[in-house]
Parts: sequence; C-alpha cells; structure tokens
Amino acid sequence: MIKLHLPGKFGLLTLLLVGCTSHEPVYRPVSTAGFEQNLALWQTRAQSPNAPKKRYAADNILAVADNLLLMQRNNGGWPSGQHPFRPISDAERLQYLKDQNAKDASFRHHNIFPQIFYLSNVYLQTGDVRYRNAARKALKLVLASQIYNGGWTAQAIRQTQTDDLTAVDLAVTLGALQFLRKIAAGEIPYGYIHFGMRKQAADAVRKGDELLLRLQQAYDSRLTLWASHYSVNNSRPIAGDNAVPLALNVPLSVRIVDYLMAVQRPPGEVVRSVQGALGWLEAHSLQRWLARQPAPQSVGQNSVERSPERGVWAKYYDIDTSAPLMDGAEGSANTRWFDPSSATGDWPYDLLKERAERWRQRVTHSSPVSSAKP
Repeated sequence: MIKLHLPGKFGLLTLLLVGCTSHEPVYRPVSTAGFEQNLALWQTRAQSPNAPKKRYAADNILAVADNLLLMQRNNGGWPSGQHPFRPISDAERLQYLKDQNAKDASFRHHNIFPQIFYLSNVYLQTGDVRYRNAARKALKLVLASQIYNGGWTAQAIRQTQTDDLTAVDLAVTLGALQFLRKIAAGEIPYGYIHFGMRKQAADAVRKGDELLLRLQQAYDSRLTLWASHYSVNNSRPIAGDNAVPLALNVPLSVRIVDYLMAVQRPPGEVVRSVQGALGWLEAHSLQRWLARQPAPQSVGQNSVERSPERGVWAKYYDIDTSAPLMDGAEGSANTRWFDPSSATGDWPYDLLKERAERWRQRVTHSSPVSSAKP
C-alpha cells in the first residue's frame, strides 16, 4: 500500500506562500495623456520620423518611473521634451547623471505636472517611497515657482538669482492652477500629500485665481478675454516668444473659462468674469463680426455668406478693438478658418452650446460666496 504524506497546516501555508511569490506582481497602466506635448517635442528634436519605435509595455510602469527618476533634476523638475517611455541607452543614462544639477527645468509643453501624476500613481501601486519622494520634490518646485503676483513663468527655476522675471505665461499659469487645485482637493492619486502641503496648494490657487480675474481684458467697459503673456511689473499684456502676438488668445481663454466655471459656489467676481467672456465670445464669431462690417466685407475670398453655419473664431483678436487677427499679428486672411471640414477655429463652439448652459443652471441654483475656493 502506498502511503501519502500530506503536509500539516503549517506546511500547507508554506506551499501557498511559495506559490504566491512565484509570480511577478501585475501593475495597472497609468495614463500618459499628459505627456503628449512632451513626446511631440521629443520627436521633433530627434529629427527622425522612425525613432524610436520601441516603447515599454503599458503595464511596465516601474521602468517608466525609474526613467523619470533618472531624468529628474536635483531641483525637482524636468527639462521639457523628454521621452521616458522607452529604453535608455548607457550613453544617455550617463548624460542624465551628469546633468542632474542643470537648471533647465521647464513648465513649457505641459511639463512637470504629468510626471508628478505618473510617479504618484506608481507610488500608490508599489509603496516605493522613492517615487513618492520624487513627486513631492517636484510639487515643492511647482509651489516655489509661483511668483509674487500669483502667476508662473515658463522656466521652473531661474538660471541665476539676478534673472529678470519679465513675463507671466498664462498657459503655464493655468496648467499650474489646474494641477494644484487637484492637490488641494486631495484628488486621486494625491491623497497621500500631507495636509500642510495641500493647504499651500490651496493658497497658491487662491492667489492665482485672483490674478486671472485681474488680467482679464476689457473693451468699451465690458470684460473680454485674456492674452497669452503679461508683464510682471505692471500686469499689462505683452507679446510672447515664438511669434505669439500681443492679442486676445481665444483657445487659451476658452480653457480659462472652463477652469473658472469649475469653481464650486463661485463668488460674484468669478461669475462676472465668466459671463463677460461668454458674452464676448458669442458676439465675436467671425460670422457675426463680418455681419457688422460695412458691405461688401470679406475675409480673404470668404464672405459672411460663404462661411459655415457652425461658428468659427479667429485665434487672436486685437486687444484694443476686438477685431480678428486672421493670421497672427499680420492680419492677413487665413481661409482654413472657414473650412467646414476643419475643426480649426471652433474652440468656443461646444463651450457656448453646452457647457455654458449647464454652468448657468448650476450658478442659478447656488448661492455666491465672497471668495473663490479651489
């Protein structure tokens, strides 16, 4: 007779534990949507449409997070245009180690915020404090980079202490405020951030919100939109780099309006700001602007009769007259804004058609408060 020797309860537990530890942990992929601008910039710098094809699998979050640790500067930030989702060569790794003290951290191209998001998610899944510490260091840099008037510049850190802070970059400022609002609220994956730092984030958001309200332009005693850049010294709109004209920026203003509409129980000044921007957008589609001009009036070879029924807008408008600048600062025509098959030029359409009405209904049924809350 063959006797079977079955393990006792402790032996069975040991077998179960051995079985459990024989498999590698499986991690959930982390969204990489925030890196799109950085990856596009990296591809441009690579100067090759074929490089690189190889990327880590979506669930290989440890490899990506380790790349982010390698690419992070000692001040907590990252230079823009990096590609952390690919294998890094030994030569690149050595260069990143040599550049750790570089002061080239930048908020351009929606940089730094997605790295913090990714590392925070990886920390929550792994419990590895290296990722938590890297995310916290970057968050401290974001908070420390806010300048005295409540805004942010494109560079996350000055090269020297004597560098002039000349321009508030409103796209960067908006990105920082959107990010810090989530920190202050303790949204996933930022619940691990301690209360003191979340309070700092809330204070920074309040200060930044006040700046947005101050920088909104007015024409004929009515609130309009926002420009791309403002002087730090006097808060006046100025031209930016990369041929950004001194003008009202419609796509950026739509994003600011969406941000302000997300304020819960908005104070009266926020309500007036949103209402002013919505009213201006409704009145300044190219169709309505052309209809108000002396006949015959056209833009390029497109008259108002030939324009599509769906509203289209110029990207930039003159700050003093609210007249459209069809092709940047030159004012020359750009017929693609009248192309019904193109989405270019319809930035405010869905805002005015859907989101604004939902906001009006919510505000009507809520009581305004005295100050904006993140």
